[in-house]
Parts: sequence; C-alpha cells; structure tokens
Amino acid sequence: MINEIEILVLPHNLRIASERAAAFLRSFDFDVLYLNIPRELGILIEDLALGAPYEEFINRVSESGILRELLVSWEYRIKPILLAVRGLKIRKPHLEIICYRNRKLENLSVEKSEEIAALTLRVSITGRIDVEEWKSVVYRMLCETAMLTNEEDSYIYEDWIRHSGKRAILLMDYLPKRLLNEFKKNGVKTILRYAFTPYYFTPLEVLMRETAMALEEKGKSSIDNERIEMLVRMHVEFIRDYILVSENYDEAYFKWLRDKLPSGIASSFHTSLSGLRLDSRP
Repeated sequence: MINEIEILVLPHNLRIASERAAAFLRSFDFDVLYLNIPRELGILIEDLALGAPYEEFINRVSESGILRELLVSWEYRIKPILLAVRGLKIRKPHLEIICYRNRKLENLSVEKSEEIAALTLRVSITGRIDVEEWKSVVYRMLCETAMLTNEEDSYIYEDWIRHSGKRAILLMDYLPKRLLNEFKKNGVKTILRYAFTPYYFTPLEVLMRETAMALEEKGKSSIDNERIEMLVRMHVEFIRDYILVSENYDEAYFKWLRDKLPSGIASSFHTSLSGLRLDSRP
C-alpha cells in the first residue's frame, strides 16, 4: 500500500519557481494534490481541473472578492501552477485537489506588506530608521503567521488521514517543520523537495528568518539593532534600485543577484550562505 507524500517548497514571489512546480506536477503520478490557495477558491479550482477555460476562472476569482492581494500580482506568481491544474481531472478522474490556505494568512500577508511598505518609504525619504517600529512589525508578523501556519498544518494533516494509503503532492511556500514531524512520527513516507535551488533570501527575508531564529533559540524578541539597521537599508535598496525599476519581481530578483553575488553578498549579510539558500534534498 502506498502511503507517501511529497512536499514541494517554493519561494513565495518567484514565478520561475511556480514554473518548475508546474513541470513537476505534469511529470509525477499522484492521487491527491494540496495547493497553497485559499480554501474558498476550492470550487473554482475544481472547475478549472475539470477543464474550465482559464480566463473564465480568473474572471470568477476576480468577481468573488476572496483575494485581498491584487489579482495581477497573485496571477503573476501562480499562473504556471493554475495552467498545470487546468484539465488535470480529465486525465486523472479520481484525483482529489485540496486548497488548504487559510484566508486569514493571505490577508495578514497583504496587511503586513502594506505596513512594511510604509516603513520602507519613510526610510527612503528621511534616511532614518525607527528600529523599534521595525522590530514591532516583524515580531507581530512572525507571531501571527506562526499561529496561522500551525492551523494550516493541522488542516493538512487531518485531511491527509482520510487519504492514507495514497500518494500525495503538497505545494508550500514555507518549510513545514511541525507537519514534517507529524508525518514522520506516524510512519508516512515523506519526501521534501525544493522547486528552486539555490535560492538566496532577500534582505527582508533574512531579517524575518534571523528574528525567528532569535525567538526560537535565544528567547529574544529580535536581533541586535545594528544588524536590523543594516538589513533594513539593504531592503530599501532592493526595493528602490531593483523592484521599482523592473517589469516584474523575477527580473528585479535576478538583477539583484547578478549585482550582489559577485561583490560578496555573503560577507555583507554576515551569515553563511548555507543559511541563505534552499538546497535540494531527496
């Protein structure tokens, strides 16, 4: 009896990662597919999987008002996966597709992105960084995100129980440590893959990760102030010199990599590159 789940982790913003995830879905055989898409869109995803026209699907998503994020941004990031899902149930009639994303997490992401954008603009205009305000926003985002991702992990695991004995694919935009432990503890064969590697985290992602590590390992609410200031200034530069002058996120990200990697991004981050990349593991 097959009792296996493959978890495919992909960076949140990169379309190229979604393209690789889409290729993965087309080449692997599976019985259950978990998508990091709001649960409320499950019926529309089901119709898409049964062959509904893609543009009709997008129009219905727009009309639903479920997404707080701009539709154009959401579609840019996830379109390759949606196209891979379209018609999937015609070829695999017994396939089950579960949209597991907690809508509150989507809303939180947009809300905190707006807060960080406002702080970033202030730094860009004044040149001054209110470290305490940055600490507060990052800390609250981490705590609230942790609660919601724990709920998602429980939702996925409880749903998986009824699919025991099947092969499943799970797409995620974060590393689900708690969920991995649950699967392994209960004897589920779990394979962890990364859709895009090596992946170098942006300055804001490094700030979030290092703050999370400080919370977990040292019991501190944040990293030191000088470190925060450096990462914030690097983040402002990333937004000003790359995001705002590029056609899309992928273009900005790869321009940033080309400019920064040769000049020693590792030393400027003062973190080993092994901590800044996602390495492929079987």
